[in-house]
Amino acid sequence: MKKVAVIGLGVVGSATAKNLKKFSNIISKRTGIKIKLALICDIRPNFKNFAKKLGVPFTTDIKEVLNNPDIDIVVELIGGYEPAGTIIKTALRNGKDVVTANKALLAASGKELFALADSLGRIVGYEAAVCGAIPLIKNISQSLVGCEVDSVYGVLNGTTNYILDRMYKDRIDFSEALKQAQVNGYAEKDSSLDIDGKDTLHKLCILSYLCFNVWPKYAQVFTEGISKISLLDVLYADELGCKIKLLAIGKCSGNTVDLRVHPAFVPADKPIGQVDGAYNAVSFKTYPAGNLFFYGEGAGGTPTSASVISDIVSIASGQKNVSRKLESVKFKNINDTAARYYIRFTALDKPGVLSAVAKILSEHKISISSVSQKEQCQKKYVPIIMITHKANERALRAAIMKIDKLEFIKQPTQLIRIVNC
Repeated sequence: MKKVAVIGLGVVGSATAKNLKKFSNIISKRTGIKIKLALICDIRPNFKNFAKKLGVPFTTDIKEVLNNPDIDIVVELIGGYEPAGTIIKTALRNGKDVVTANKALLAASGKELFALADSLGRIVGYEAAVCGAIPLIKNISQSLVGCEVDSVYGVLNGTTNYILDRMYKDRIDFSEALKQAQVNGYAEKDSSLDIDGKDTLHKLCILSYLCFNVWPKYAQVFTEGISKISLLDVLYADELGCKIKLLAIGKCSGNTVDLRVHPAFVPADKPIGQVDGAYNAVSFKTYPAGNLFFYGEGAGGTPTSASVISDIVSIASGQKNVSRKLESVKFKNINDTAARYYIRFTALDKPGVLSAVAKILSEHKISISSVSQKEQCQKKYVPIIMITHKANERALRAAIMKIDKLEFIKQPTQLIRIVNC
């Protein structure tokens, strides 16, 4: 029998404790493995009644978990960097395996934590750290262990996808869609971690380790959020047969890895373009397995608890982590990438504006595919929409910087990449 302790009774922790108790008999029948939820820990004493209803001992003292010789697996679900980092390290050093959903901590310290676990012969399970209920980690680390991963494109954050989806379906602006997300429980009161792309960044760092054997530093991953996306951008994307998604992109070519997080126009008829609401999806291009697509609920206590419990069972069954030899790679700067771009200028409605803008773009070798002026009744400034042919990011940014200095341009200019994933 393996005895488990859960630390942290937030949304995921509470669901994990309930479902581990609820399905322990099913797990035993299916696997022959007996797992007992032996202890629940939370610094908030009011959760004692929750534990009592489950028939599980409760403590507010983390040391009672970490120093308990009977506990085999510690489940850390408090989140954040500290004390979570210290809890995991102490548990490993005390001879316990660990399960965590802490994507921020793994993104920042995964290299150190996995090295410590390997040196001690212990396991760190982290299936729930990326895309909630989607069985992504095990599929990459085990089923695809003999494959090369050339690229990964993902919608990894349910909050931002819900907001962009509501903007599209309800024809509302960003602020109203954010309010809907908060009212319906898809966004926190302070949703900056999601909106600014940081949550997606954390998950992409973990995928980079799994797919490309490298732990990037945050500064090596270009990250841009969705707060500047307007309803006009969403509507024009629709006219082009696209949806706007906050994408996590990872590509490996030779010794160079390209990692970035940013909004993108995605064809609406492609699988990622069809990911609605708070759902997540990840697309992989691999060899020899070919193209793979994973889709499912990426957040929420109950779905995510399934991944936590999956890790507990894997550890209890004696399954070991596949250690990865880290690679020394170069990280591609966003300025060295190339793509087609959607550009929205806001300009005075007067003759000569288009020709002045086109002249600057031409000087920077930016070729225009199409131009459209969207009229806004009784407005001094009007939006001008341009779609470029494939262009270099550095050249385009230099051109836009020059264009934004023109007296008839109202800053800032909107720039969104078009990605055919």
